[in-house]
Amino acid sequence: MNSISSPYTDPARRVRSSLLRLARATLSASPALAWTAIALLVLSLVVLLLPMFDGRQFQGVSVWLKPWKFLVSIGTYLLTLAVVFAWLPQASRPSLAKRYVVWASVASGLFEISYISWQAAWGQASHFNFSSPAAILMYGLMGVGAVTLTSTALVQGVMVLRSPGFALPPALKHGIGWGLVLTFVLGTAFGAYLSSSPSGHWVGGKPTDAAGLAVVHWARDGGDLRVAHFFGIHAVHFIGLFAWGLVVFVRRVNVTGLRAHTRQWVWAFCVAYTAFCIWAFLQAIRGQPFFA
Repeated sequence: MNSISSPYTDPARRVRSSLLRLARATLSASPALAWTAIALLVLSLVVLLLPMFDGRQFQGVSVWLKPWKFLVSIGTYLLTLAVVFAWLPQASRPSLAKRYVVWASVASGLFEISYISWQAAWGQASHFNFSSPAAILMYGLMGVGAVTLTSTALVQGVMVLRSPGFALPPALKHGIGWGLVLTFVLGTAFGAYLSSSPSGHWVGGKPTDAAGLAVVHWARDGGDLRVAHFFGIHAVHFIGLFAWGLVVFVRRVNVTGLRAHTRQWVWAFCVAYTAFCIWAFLQAIRGQPFFA
């Protein structure tokens, strides 16, 4: 007689059940963030198909490459903020800090992607566009929007680190909290330098993305300031993933001494990750490619 596997004994069903609960909690904790993120990620799939019908290029690649990358990046960012709110205690959700994170990130994120997509539709640059007073004004407003967007990571990171009722283990709490803080610090710092660079994101090499790395199109014949900015903006994802892997590993090996120092390992990784981002930045300003 075949036994029926229980959701408590079947690992695959446990994972599906946990993901379903997390999805429901995310939509409940911040519907505006979650649905905006989902809409942007779905739209990215549509934009991914546009080069099949529109062969125009800008800087050696499809005019729709930049909107696609920003749709994925901003969509992922907003979804991350929404998921983190699902792990924060309900008492902190009606706060002014939460309202700032939600509406500042949604407004600035939609502004950024709307203008980038509009310029792409006309085959024109959104960044480093000084062709007219209107373009200069919009570029300045994009800078304000970008800082506003990353500042929401700082606010939420402080909320996580100060929360006594965060729903995840301490190592994950610190990984996500400090990851959010570093997303603001590193992403904003490298982004500010990048936006003020007179040569755009290239340092040496040819001013084209045509021969760059696949998908990201980072320069392979010179420095590219987008590398450090990318790793800075996604600090919460890389550090959070490390913290999650550490927690899983410690649970499996069950070493008491290691379990007692998981937070210190997360802090050490934060320092190492920051050093790596600074190295990638210094490599770029020296005109050296991340991958030749």
